[in-house]
Amino acid sequence: MAASFCPHCMSILRGEAEQCPQCGGDARARNADGYLPVGTVLADPATGQLYQLGAAKGAGGFGITYIGRENGTDRLVAVKEYYPIRCQPSRTPDGFLRPPTRDQSAYEHGIKSFLQEAETLKKVSRIPSVVKVRCAFRANGTAYMVMDYLKGTTLQRAVEKHGPMGFDELMEKLLPMVEDLAMVHDAGVLHRDIAPDNIMLTPEGRCVLMDFGCARFMEDGRSMTVVLKAGFAPLEQYTSHGQKAYTDVYALCATIYYCVTGQVPPDSPSRLTAASDGQPDPLKPPSALGARISPKDEQVLLWGMGLQPNVRPQTVRKFLARLKGNAPIPDPPGWTEKVLEFLKKNKLLLAIAAAVLLALLLFR
Repeated sequence: MAASFCPHCMSILRGEAEQCPQCGGDARARNADGYLPVGTVLADPATGQLYQLGAAKGAGGFGITYIGRENGTDRLVAVKEYYPIRCQPSRTPDGFLRPPTRDQSAYEHGIKSFLQEAETLKKVSRIPSVVKVRCAFRANGTAYMVMDYLKGTTLQRAVEKHGPMGFDELMEKLLPMVEDLAMVHDAGVLHRDIAPDNIMLTPEGRCVLMDFGCARFMEDGRSMTVVLKAGFAPLEQYTSHGQKAYTDVYALCATIYYCVTGQVPPDSPSRLTAASDGQPDPLKPPSALGARISPKDEQVLLWGMGLQPNVRPQTVRKFLARLKGNAPIPDPPGWTEKVLEFLKKNKLLLAIAAAVLLALLLFR
């Protein structure tokens, strides 16, 4: 018996159609074992609002995302289910998730973080280039986040299908999102997972930022290597310390690099190893890979991908200012700056250096 709606686009179907006349999808498609079945209805306990689920549209290490429809309004939504694969939760026939006893504590902590993150994202959902989060709630032994459903294709799929973009062509679409990212940072929110597969390119040509670090809801010391995207995560994310606006700047520039070259940048640990061994940086300039980019824009892009945080633009606005030609790119720290940085990290040595300097001034 065919479903009364298409599981792929949620269009209402009439009769016994086997193929959706709207999207051409298989009207009889079903989700894989372990996923919620097509047709599952979730209820937000706070409002009683019902959401009917269709096909799973994506899955990662910590969640499954389904297309859905808000009952009563027929608004298309994306429903993300907290589903940490590392915990290997089992699903009962009624849809309830149960983690192994050994992972119960970490699993529960992850649910709380998931819901906290949803509340944070609701605060920045008014920003145009950020996917709108409508609600989040607990059900089935796990948690769900309901967002607007975005039509279009990710930047990753666009590059895979059509090849690399010219820098100017890309930035015409991406620049409004980059400007909005500065507003996100103003609200005290870091994305932490900017990558080509987390930016949706809509049919209108807008870029919308998705998945704000949703894979980090179980950071308990064991999950970091699972959630980082090699090539897009800066060095400081491998230690989970010192993440600030410049962390998103690196990932943003790495995403631009991918879009204009068609190649994933070398991962930051490999770049660090090369630097430690006195070898050239394996990060090749985009122009060397055939990218259509001006020397000025290439310089700004590589500035944003500085290996150490202190050599990058510290904020998105500083990156934008230089991109628009309104600010100079600072030179990389020289020998003097490195010595000062070392002394700042070693307060005792700094005190000794100050005392020696004072003595020289007094007794010269």
